[in-house]
Amino acid sequence: MIWYRVASRTMSIVTNLYFGWRATGQENMPATGPVLLVSNHTSFLDTILQGLPLRRPLNWMARSTLFRGILGLCIRTLGGFPIQREGLGVSGLKETLRRLRNGGIVTLFPEGTRSPDGRLGAFKPGIASIVQRAGVPVVPAGIAGAFEAWPRSRKFPRPHPVAIHFGKPIRPEEFDGLDSGAITDLIHSRLAEAIAEAEAELWRGRRKPPALTPTPEPSRPGPPA
Repeated sequence: MIWYRVASRTMSIVTNLYFGWRATGQENMPATGPVLLVSNHTSFLDTILQGLPLRRPLNWMARSTLFRGILGLCIRTLGGFPIQREGLGVSGLKETLRRLRNGGIVTLFPEGTRSPDGRLGAFKPGIASIVQRAGVPVVPAGIAGAFEAWPRSRKFPRPHPVAIHFGKPIRPEEFDGLDSGAITDLIHSRLAEAIAEAEAELWRGRRKPPALTPTPEPSRPGPPA
């Protein structure tokens, strides 16, 4: 825990100087007990910045191939645990539920991968099953500005404001009587609302510069005719 706090504090200072991030809605995060934090996924920054405004450490998933050397040590120190690239899998699901049973916060990115255009996409199958099995509050966390700061098409981030908004928890009883599709739709709707709050906060009191155009991803040649 002490190394998490040291790393978190250091990252908070460095990233705030570079990105000028801000957060709202921290009061919506339960002070104790297990929580599923559900977020849009626009950038590598999402995982890093989400935990910095909170007083509780986050647990989050990362590709197993990243857990090597210094990078792997840093990821583990900041609460990361490995999953296979193909998806959550049985082992990832078990580890998620184990950390929740231990009273932790686990971050999920239901889209499954970083957004190619910064917009909230459709959720991968399985989010409803996780929510039903976990039986814990679900807090939507909307992030705005991270895509402009570090889109998939860039190797390194650039200075750009980032805002995070933590929405009100969706209590387990709100899912009672809902099928998988309705559960997914409810979470998607609440997450979209949290993203809108983050977007509203992003330039509040700031001078908005001309729009930054992300470097387009290289096109891939199609099959020969």
